[in-house]
Amino acid sequence: MIKKQRQTIILNFLKGKKIVAVETLSNELKIPLTTLRRDLTELEELNKIVKLHGGVEYKEPAFIYEDFFEKKIKDNVKEKETIANKAIKKINKNDSIFIDSGSNGYFIAKNLKADLNLQIVTNSIYNVLELVKNGHENVYLLGGKFTNVTGAILGFEALEALKNYIFDKAFLGVNAVDEEGFIYTTSPEHAQIKIEVIKNSRESYGLADSSKMDRKSFYKFADKESIKLI
Repeated sequence: MIKKQRQTIILNFLKGKKIVAVETLSNELKIPLTTLRRDLTELEELNKIVKLHGGVEYKEPAFIYEDFFEKKIKDNVKEKETIANKAIKKINKNDSIFIDSGSNGYFIAKNLKADLNLQIVTNSIYNVLELVKNGHENVYLLGGKFTNVTGAILGFEALEALKNYIFDKAFLGVNAVDEEGFIYTTSPEHAQIKIEVIKNSRESYGLADSSKMDRKSFYKFADKESIKLI
């Protein structure tokens, strides 16, 4: 049995239970203690369990609430820079792209060079400022209601405008990805924008650093089948 399968079996066994003794876990699942201890150490590092003296406890996925944009761009900066660079490598010259609001989209806008001659649509004022600073000329900002917490443009006007666009690539902010691969954002208003963008894009990518994994948020808008995760 490969490690990932074994660790999934361990987590499924622990769900819904209180503290389980390590020896009990080993006996019930027929996993040698040495192998089990290595798996438990890795699962604790992934924030999925809590190791206790002689036992282990399943850690329920935390629920993610929306935080202010100014705070989010200071969190997990190295990971977000890495995600931005991976996303940029997927963009071809002369592409039409959508860059979503949020901190991961912001890092794409911040690092995206103008020599690709792109057509860029975004629903974030912060993205526009970075793109213009980098020399991009064909930048379009959706109209609608400005949301102070995330810096996003949302609402009816934005949705109506999106219906007129076709994108080669779309890069969407993700607030959480649960264990089953469902992808979340924090409100129906944010979700409506993302769903419309996915419908009008040839390729859609979700941007998620490690703090978003195995967690949930308020509104489910996609899964790993409908968009690719970076």
